[in-house]
Amino acid sequence: MRPTHPHFTHKEELMTMIKQRNDRAAVIFLDIDGVIQPLNNSERFEHDLVKLKEKLAHQYNNDEYLEMDQYDLGAVYYDWDKEAVERLRKLCVDVPAEIVIISDWRGYSPLPRLKDYFRLHDLDQYLVGEIPQLPGKFRCEEVTEYLTNNSDIQNFVILDDANVSDFEENYPEHFVYCSHIFSDESYQKALRILS
Repeated sequence: MRPTHPHFTHKEELMTMIKQRNDRAAVIFLDIDGVIQPLNNSERFEHDLVKLKEKLAHQYNNDEYLEMDQYDLGAVYYDWDKEAVERLRKLCVDVPAEIVIISDWRGYSPLPRLKDYFRLHDLDQYLVGEIPQLPGKFRCEEVTEYLTNNSDIQNFVILDDANVSDFEENYPEHFVYCSHIFSDESYQKALRILS
């Protein structure tokens, strides 16, 4: 049974505090599945993933790629949507903005591993963190906790494919619903939020 979701009583104070900050780049809170990883793409299964690991270890001079789960690595390399990834990079450059992971990927991929994944798309320099997973908390509550503990964040956008989302209720001016992928329309909305 899902825990009940409390309304954030200090949300208005938190939002006022965020608007007054001006000493850090904007933050993109990024979900991966359904945003840059299409849910229906499984091209990785058509390739030799062991050879891919060897190729990437050699290409990046990094033996960590040899230790990675071949299916996760294959998903990043083959399945991530190239146009969505390019929109994400453009958003990071144009704003400028940093990426903080809110995806379930953080549960099985620590930040150094995520940086190795993001390096395959030349995005690792923008990836600065992941929100801690808090037992019994919704993702929205985890983001609120992260914002409270990182008082230097001046502006942010949340990119998620959640259909029914606490983000829409609690952060309507900062949330971009990505319907299956980070589309051009989603990019334009995110850019408006961060500009």
